[in-house]
Amino acid sequence: MRRRDYIPLKTRLAATLCEMLTDDGTGKLVKIIPYDDAVLMTEDQVISLFQFDHGILHAHEGTDVFWNLTPRLIRAHRRKTAKVDLPEIAHIKRVQEAEAAFRASLLAKDRGEPRSKSRWPKRAFPKGRKLGRGGQ
Repeated sequence: MRRRDYIPLKTRLAATLCEMLTDDGTGKLVKIIPYDDAVLMTEDQVISLFQFDHGILHAHEGTDVFWNLTPRLIRAHRRKTAKVDLPEIAHIKRVQEAEAAFRASLLAKDRGEPRSKSRWPKRAFPKGRKLGRGGQ
């Protein structure tokens, strides 16, 4: 029996991608790339149909390690990026900017700089009057 040749990484990646399953709309799992189509394609053509999606985004300190990457068809990846990832990244940026502005205002207050005008009114009732349960 002769020894088998080394199978290149590109060949193994294309084979793995060809085995990925998806829901066909009826609840049945089918291969993303049908067997008859895969036979007619080259490894490069199979690989070119996919993009690798980050599970944990860079905005959340995500990395490019293998366990954080999910192969997705290009259209599905673009859809997820537009509907999920970009709004989440925008939210993170807004929160970071608000936190930075808050920290800057605290530091300005600590240095004795004039404070910006509050958006809240000073008081809604006279200072000397106390309101109790009896309406006094």
